[in-house]
Amino acid sequence: MKHNLYITLTIAVLSLFGCNPKNGLGLNENASLNSFGDLPENPLLLNAITTSILQKDGSMTILYGNDLAYNHAKMSSKGNYPTGSVLYGVIWKLQEDEQWFGANIPENIRKIERIEFLDDNKTDYASFNLKGIEDINPDGAKERIDQIKGMKMAITP
Repeated sequence: MKHNLYITLTIAVLSLFGCNPKNGLGLNENASLNSFGDLPENPLLLNAITTSILQKDGSMTILYGNDLAYNHAKMSSKGNYPTGSVLYGVIWKLQEDEQWFGANIPENIRKIERIEFLDDNKTDYASFNLKGIEDINPDGAKERIDQIKGMKMAITP
């Protein structure tokens, strides 16, 4: 009887240690925004509007918006957002997911783009690096504004 108890306890203890994953399934901290720098707010806490993946350069973009922009995107597919709307395009480098074969997950933030819609359909564009520091003279700002304004809301059931 004692012998069976020792065997059962040994198996129980070994199973507790044997099932512990080598690297935990915690948060992907590399993909998060650790420093706001010049950013007025954390875009990752806003409403996600849509996503896109560019396989050729190994990146993904998620378009976030404040409540005004999100509600407008739900009602209209046109890019003429109302005054006060703010959009953020957050671009990540992709990496292979160690836990799911063939899957990709975000690695590091490459760039954050912010578009604020002002009066008379004017926009204010700003580009930030992974530390939230503003790029003073971003290249291709007009083209990026048009691309981001043209992104349509993802359809969900």
